[in-house]
Amino acid sequence: MNKLTIPFLFFLFTITILYGQHDEKQNHGPKPLEKIEQWEKAKLIEMLKMNEENSVRFFARRNEHQNKMKEILDQRDQFMNDLSKELHEGTKQNDNSYKDKLDKLLNFDSRLMKEKESFLRSLNDLLTPQQILKLAVFEIKFRKEIREKLLEREKNK
Repeated sequence: MNKLTIPFLFFLFTITILYGQHDEKQNHGPKPLEKIEQWEKAKLIEMLKMNEENSVRFFARRNEHQNKMKEILDQRDQFMNDLSKELHEGTKQNDNSYKDKLDKLLNFDSRLMKEKESFLRSLNDLLTPQQILKLAVFEIKFRKEIREKLLEREKNK
């Protein structure tokens, strides 16, 4: 081996390692929210003991439900932003206007509850009543667990 071979190989090795690290930073796998969703799906499949066919149909229906919920939540957020601006600006309005806006705000929560009820009731052809109840309990517990972990993580920063 001549004198340049070892330094050249070392240089090539270093470049390869650095490029690999750079590439890992660029493509660091699923985002945290995606990981949570994947974990949630795995836990649901395990808990509900669904076969593959029912699992596919269930998650298609659930995705549709989640999209509807997101749409309502986005509308509510936009309404809240507009309402917040109005209240901050101090524009005086009559009591009926405030009542109408409160009714509209409460209507968003009502729509969310109706959508959730509609989704759960639509599962009768895929899941047993016990599985549906397990799902309802799971969703509440899972969200609470995630919220607690996020709060714990914020405290530890």
